[in-house]
Amino acid sequence: MGVQHELNGGQSHLTLAQTARYVAEQVMDKKDWSGLPIPVPGLQLVLEPRFNHQGLEDFQWNEYYDENGEKHSVEHDAPGAASDYRLVNSWWSSQLQVTIRVLRNKDGKARADALLENRLSFALRTAEASMVWPIEAEQRAQNKLSGLISKEAFDQYFLTGLFSEVSRRSALTYIFRKGRPTIAIRYSEDWMKPLCALCLHPIGYYADTWAGAMCPTDEVIAHLLMMRGSEEKYWANANQHPIDHHAAGV
Repeated sequence: MGVQHELNGGQSHLTLAQTARYVAEQVMDKKDWSGLPIPVPGLQLVLEPRFNHQGLEDFQWNEYYDENGEKHSVEHDAPGAASDYRLVNSWWSSQLQVTIRVLRNKDGKARADALLENRLSFALRTAEASMVWPIEAEQRAQNKLSGLISKEAFDQYFLTGLFSEVSRRSALTYIFRKGRPTIAIRYSEDWMKPLCALCLHPIGYYADTWAGAMCPTDEVIAHLLMMRGSEEKYWANANQHPIDHHAAGV
């Protein structure tokens, strides 16, 4: 990192990417390899339970400046009353394209509801989260990835945002995608069966997005090396989304 970037238009405000770059430089000087995720206004930061800085999940911005230097306040929803109902089960309905939940209160009374979501909402919120990724971090990650895969695979990734690799252990094909979960596919001579989308963020992620706390290609590298190093551990640690689920990003 180390490169000094001038503020846009000589203004005294920092963008989220500039803030992320500055904070990363500070914590790396203290030998904190993972850096420090930057909260995004309007998005919930969810951190890996073993991450050192859990307090960041509760941080909220109260104000921000737009590209014209105008100050805006961030409105926060008032905390609602605690519910007597607790989640006891949930599942994805491919037929209805919703997540169905079953909740039960302390008296044993149960009720069900459905969570509606769509891919466009995920994509728009992911675009908001991208404001915290310093562009040079993504460039360095792509340079690192180019040394881990073949030139043909990297050219495909550079042009399309994805490349595939066949596991030497399981013979599964993995499609690694920039800013989306990894797709696991089983091939035979006559058919192709997508198994699921593997979602894993080593440090954390922004809820209801495909965005992780690390820049996209750093997360692709993490998926690739985990698959190569311990495929069983990779599957055990990743969330396994059905292919038709909006979180799969297909």
